[in-house]
Amino acid sequence: MDKKIYMQVLLAVTIIFLILYIYFFYFSSNDKEIAKIENNKNDVNILNSSDDLITDMSYLSEDNKGNKYHIKSEFGVLSSEKSNLILMDKVTAIIYLSNNEKIFISSNKANYNDENNDTSFNGSVKMIYNENIINSEYLDLSFKNHLATLYDDVRFKSKLSNLFADKVLIDFLNKTTKIKMNDEINKVLVKSIIENGNN
Repeated sequence: MDKKIYMQVLLAVTIIFLILYIYFFYFSSNDKEIAKIENNKNDVNILNSSDDLITDMSYLSEDNKGNKYHIKSEFGVLSSEKSNLILMDKVTAIIYLSNNEKIFISSNKANYNDENNDTSFNGSVKMIYNENIINSEYLDLSFKNHLATLYDDVRFKSKLSNLFADKVLIDFLNKTTKIKMNDEINKVLVKSIIENGNN
């Protein structure tokens, strides 16, 4: 009789152990993944529910002059406040101008308006344009108006010099660039790059 009771208790403990194992392994792992995502919020801007998360986003648009704009992100979320705004993380974008020039942009985050293609990039912004490399904290892009404004800790590197400024305004259509400081007292810092003694 003792052997029979011992087997029944062992069977009951095994069943309870299996139920607890299944519960903790399958049901709590989703909670851990959500917690892990929320802990990495600085790297990936994700809302509380994984249902809102969109991975490998990509948008391509073209204007009436033949310029194309392709923006991609590893992660994105639709804004709860504005339905046309998409909050993107780990972003890359390429602007294909009608004259076959390309502009490359990358950043940690971006807010993309899918109605007019206006994009606000932020966090370690890098733009490569006509062999120039421009780094900043923020970039506001108006694809419709062919304008880009880079600001906050702007570092502009060309073949001839390195520039440090507060703001750079680029007009892709007219091919003009304006480099500014927020305070008129401060001047744009320019460092020449000397190659082989000739400048």
